[in-house]
Amino acid sequence: MRVHSLDRTTRRPSHLWCHRVSCSNMMGGLWRNSLGARLVVYSLLIGSVLSVFSTGVQLLLSYQSQRDDATAVLDQIDQALRQTLEFALWTLDFDQIDVILDGVAANEAVSYLELTSVTGDRWERGAAREESPSQIYALTHRHLSEPPELLGKLKVHVSLDAVIARIWEQFWITLLTNLAKAYIAALALFYVAHVLITRHLRNIAAHVDDTNVQNGVLNLRLDRKQRPMPDDLDSIVSAIRNFEQRARDALSDLQREVQERIKSEAEAREALSVRSSFIGTMSHEVRTPLNAILGFLHLIEMAEEVPEKQRHYAHVATKAAQALHNQLTNVLEVSRLDSKAVTIVRNPTNLRRLSEQWRDTAVASVHFHQKSIEVSMDVDPDLDDAYNLDGARLTQIVTNLTDNAAKFTTSGKIHIGVHRVAMRVEGKDTHGLEISVADTGEGISTVQRKSVFKRFTQSDAGLRRAHGGSGLGLTISREISELMDAELKLDTEERDGFSTRFLITLGCNVRLDTHNG
Repeated sequence: MRVHSLDRTTRRPSHLWCHRVSCSNMMGGLWRNSLGARLVVYSLLIGSVLSVFSTGVQLLLSYQSQRDDATAVLDQIDQALRQTLEFALWTLDFDQIDVILDGVAANEAVSYLELTSVTGDRWERGAAREESPSQIYALTHRHLSEPPELLGKLKVHVSLDAVIARIWEQFWITLLTNLAKAYIAALALFYVAHVLITRHLRNIAAHVDDTNVQNGVLNLRLDRKQRPMPDDLDSIVSAIRNFEQRARDALSDLQREVQERIKSEAEAREALSVRSSFIGTMSHEVRTPLNAILGFLHLIEMAEEVPEKQRHYAHVATKAAQALHNQLTNVLEVSRLDSKAVTIVRNPTNLRRLSEQWRDTAVASVHFHQKSIEVSMDVDPDLDDAYNLDGARLTQIVTNLTDNAAKFTTSGKIHIGVHRVAMRVEGKDTHGLEISVADTGEGISTVQRKSVFKRFTQSDAGLRRAHGGSGLGLTISREISELMDAELKLDTEERDGFSTRFLITLGCNVRLDTHNG
């Protein structure tokens, strides 16, 4: 068997690889404007995606067209060379066969040719690829009316290497062209946005940042020609102008209001000073003759030669004068509290001795109100020898509480308790003080408890008419206790038969060791 072979050199088109274009220098300046930079980035992203998509669509259509052109060579062989090749086989013209096969193999679309004849001859061109499209032609010879006689077979493989190479070439060229268009469009869009929008927004921001509404000139203008129809930027400028004008008007109103308030506060302070001075002077001037009146009334009550009726009149007058004296004292104390004239002076104080004074004062108050009430006291035996507190102010609070208890209790008893209470401060165990004043009087309802410490307030109008008073005693006691860093509250639970129980709680700062430490 003769084998006629000719290995032609396969021409493989080189791929076109393009380097990316560096835009770092160009983009560096854009990042100084974040809005413009984001606009460029988003435009590039969208343009890049659209570029890749459009490039893929274009290349798909091009590949299909070029593939059809490559496979069209099979039809050309069937139509133009088949008869010539059959004649050459029939006449055994091997030179003509080589010429025909070389001509077909010269086509870049053909990668492999194989011709086999029935006589055992075989011709081969190129290298076979199983994956490439192929076509087998039966070569025959017909003589007159006789049936066709098989002369051989021609197998043709079509190569798509050239097509793929051209597709890649087109891909990179088209992609880079589209990307360049996208970059140019993004930069143009950035420039247009800068000219039309962002530069004006920066000027507006600088104006708003630098404008002094109080003293500045409201001269915000856009650096462009007047437009026949206002756009969004004009609306923003108009809104800022209106806001600046409203802010200036509001600031002017506020300044006037501040000046008026300063003036009113100065007048109020002056009036308060005058009132405090007046109340202090009048209280002193009134209490001085009132003390004399109380003294003379007491002498009348004690004189033996005074008739019983006049003695009774003197007793009633004494009670009235004493009530007036108490009211004047409370009003003066409230005035001093309002003017911040009350000071707390802490000194080492023997609480046991002080509590005995409280009991004696409570007994005197009960006697003054002519009540048959028992006064009891419970003092904790574990009390320290001395505590750092203002004994006079603490006595004032307890006296107010015991006087109220004597006033509103008709029968039963008043109890004064002085106890240590355990406390934990900054992770350490220590103790403070709790002073209680309880009575078995009429009690205070849940609704009335909310206003018991308000000024000029009593539990109800009936009690005021029955017992008198201005409702200042508990208010004064609460405010003085706050100045002492103590807490005065009304116990919400009724226990041991007591209907009303006030608690004064002093923290561990009253202890001498804690204070000195």
